[in-house]
Amino acid sequence: MNQENPRDWEGTLLKYRFAKTMLEAELEILLKEHEHRTGNNPVEHIKSRLKSESSILKKLKDKGYEFSIENVEKHIHDIVGFRIVCSFLSDVYDIVNIIKESKNFKILEEIDYIKNPKDSGYSSYHLMVLVPIHLEQKQEYIEAEIQIRTLAMDFWASLEHKLQYKLPNDIPVYLKRELLSCSDEIKMMDTKMQHLYDIVKKYTDK
Repeated sequence: MNQENPRDWEGTLLKYRFAKTMLEAELEILLKEHEHRTGNNPVEHIKSRLKSESSILKKLKDKGYEFSIENVEKHIHDIVGFRIVCSFLSDVYDIVNIIKESKNFKILEEIDYIKNPKDSGYSSYHLMVLVPIHLEQKQEYIEAEIQIRTLAMDFWASLEHKLQYKLPNDIPVYLKRELLSCSDEIKMMDTKMQHLYDIVKKYTDK
């Protein structure tokens, strides 16, 4: 930490806090407006977090970079993180479209791990966005990551995260196979639940 002025580092962290606050407010407005317009609230719950200073430094070290504000801003993209959890697959893509249609931030990158899951079985939809923050003398854009997934996907990801934390270097092969099998079952369950939801929706829309 001695390579940077502490006040400069505090100012950098403050900008990420501002971005988190701005994104929280914008997502609430977008989703409430969608609910008012359509009568449908696709969100079960939303979690947000700022990566801790120790986590930022560890991730920077794991990537092979020395600490500097420049390296943090250039190489750590998920200091601001949001997770939006919904009930059905269609809700995931509805939320993605709601966010992408907003003019109040920019989409930097999107990755559909639902249609193209990771080798581990991980499924989710990731959006990297640039959030504008209006400072005293200028406007800046701060990166944030938004993950959108179903309840079933979130349950699986929570278990995988605990395993990665408990066994970071040596997850047994049989556990990896079981996780992948559970991921396949969750995918089938999400598809079945979506089918049932579509049937119910036909009746309620009449």
